[in-house]
Amino acid sequence: MFYGARLWDQLVGQVQVQIEESTRLNRKLYETFLPIGYQVADKKFNKEPVGFGLKIAYALGELLVFAPLRNQLGLSNVRGAYTAGAVLSPDHIRFYHALGINLKQIYGSTEVCGGVTVHRDGDIKFASVGMPYPGAEIRTSEEGELLVAGPTVMKEYYKNPEATAKDIFVDEEGRRWFRTGDAGYIDEDGHVIFQDRVKNMLCLANGEIFSPQFIEGRLKFSPYIKDVMAIGAEDRDYVTALIVMDFANVGNWAERSGLGYTTFIDLSQKQEVYDLVQQAVEDVNENLPPDGRIRRFVLMHKEFDADEEEMTRSRKLKRNVLYDKYDDIIIGMYDGAEQVEVRASVQYQDGSTSVMETAVKIATLY
Repeated sequence: MFYGARLWDQLVGQVQVQIEESTRLNRKLYETFLPIGYQVADKKFNKEPVGFGLKIAYALGELLVFAPLRNQLGLSNVRGAYTAGAVLSPDHIRFYHALGINLKQIYGSTEVCGGVTVHRDGDIKFASVGMPYPGAEIRTSEEGELLVAGPTVMKEYYKNPEATAKDIFVDEEGRRWFRTGDAGYIDEDGHVIFQDRVKNMLCLANGEIFSPQFIEGRLKFSPYIKDVMAIGAEDRDYVTALIVMDFANVGNWAERSGLGYTTFIDLSQKQEVYDLVQQAVEDVNENLPPDGRIRRFVLMHKEFDADEEEMTRSRKLKRNVLYDKYDDIIIGMYDGAEQVEVRASVQYQDGSTSVMETAVKIATLY
């Protein structure tokens, strides 16, 4: 079974929301057995034996929680599942394996005729994209860029010799290598660790190098966060983020909490929603180096939209467009502002629209 990474993202959010909206008993069962699922997944990935007691506990969780969840997701009979197109965060991979879904990553590109690495059964690492296919070779350049050689590497770009010369080179042994444009490395077990696009790896003024995509992937594990753009640069002292809430999930949470709202803008700027999202940001910060943590963020007044050229149809961010379009908000986060005035189009339930000015709050963590 093969799904794009975005769909696997959405399924995690669906599970989390369904559990929150379920009965107290179901929530208690989920909270009890999910940690057991994580223990079993961790032991399998670390190639450690699963003890008898843990096996019994997981079997009970399989009966009461995991099998019913897989059935609701339509994944009861799936023996192997794959994801590609974007790299899922380690949190997502670990979550699915805890539920008993054998999800594996594929890494590749059009220039190498599709996949070039894949997770193998019994040899999966949460943070990796697997090991090279037979016949494929991967190494890193001095700059940390992943390079690929093998029989599937393309001959050339059609009628574009300049682009071919830029991305393809031949080494002293006559092997043709493709410059992927991706930053990463190969660990001691031969697993390929994807970090981000080389052009997207950022260095802060304090010298800390960080991967925006890694931070974004970890944040999107929260069911209340739909999209994120992490921000930093050589002239910036810390990381900030533009965060788009998941309107459906946050809206459901607001209704259960008795929090009234009218529009996306109205809900996104509620202090209660900021507090909800800030907890997710703090959880992610705990696993980041101190100098690379998110210090300030905003909840966006609108979703990133492919029709406005803010992202691709496969929901990959167009960072340059977002930097230009939301420059005032970004500057405000680094100038110490508490809020920024923006103009936004609002669509009401009856289909009517209007343009309004609103203040977008800037949250400070420390």
